[in-house]
Amino acid sequence: MHFEGCSLDFLSCKVLEVLEMISCDIYANIMSQTLRHLKINGGGFCIDDRIRISTPNLIGFRLAPLWGWAPLLDSMPSLVTTSVKLGEGCEEELCYCSNPSCEGCDAQPGGTNYPVALQSLSGATNLKLKIYDPTRLSIFRMDLKWRPVFRKLKTLLLNEWCVGDDFTGLIYFLQHSPILETLKLQLDLESSEDYHLSKTDESCNLKEQSLLSPHLKVVKIICCTPEDVIVRRILKILCAHGVPYEKIEVEVRMVQFRSIYDQIIPVIQT
Repeated sequence: MHFEGCSLDFLSCKVLEVLEMISCDIYANIMSQTLRHLKINGGGFCIDDRIRISTPNLIGFRLAPLWGWAPLLDSMPSLVTTSVKLGEGCEEELCYCSNPSCEGCDAQPGGTNYPVALQSLSGATNLKLKIYDPTRLSIFRMDLKWRPVFRKLKTLLLNEWCVGDDFTGLIYFLQHSPILETLKLQLDLESSEDYHLSKTDESCNLKEQSLLSPHLKVVKIICCTPEDVIVRRILKILCAHGVPYEKIEVEVRMVQFRSIYDQIIPVIQT
């Protein structure tokens, strides 16, 4: 079924296997036991309350809203390929209560609330997680407090949100994706100052290094310049977590440095 440019305030999918919504404004929960593929591209979600998506048999999922609260995702144990990109108008996440006027209340992990997205996506094999404005507190970083483990994850793409709070997201995925094979980082950095980096290299701590996936084949960093302080810190973190130099590729815009030794080793050693 295909919807385009519509406003939905009721949606129950009892027999559908494929559902595509393009530029739709969604004000209703999406509930289906039969849905296998779900694509939400453009449009947005209700800002009065968090919309719930309950599709336990989903294997393909693309979520790319332009505005509203990130939806609450129920368990999706059959997921294979997932792409989540939160757009420019998606609300800044201060806490789990999804109250637009809230400036941070007691609705935090460990209380009576629940993770919004990552726990339900943790069974995916291929995962892309991107945020339009990665300098804001994101639902992804908040969900990490619930300690999801990505046991089936083989291919992962992250953008700049993973470097905030001293690389919390990047380090977490390195330590909690036991069969990860390919990691891609898309860094369109304008200013390193926006990412609240400490002046120490505590992020390179070797604790839990043994949790790094022994299956890792390649880490690709796509950036504006390899001289950026964030790229340098990422290289040190990868080194500290046991990623061999020969598995790291740095791509500057459309030019890829395949011979990495002259580019990366001096950076790590400085």
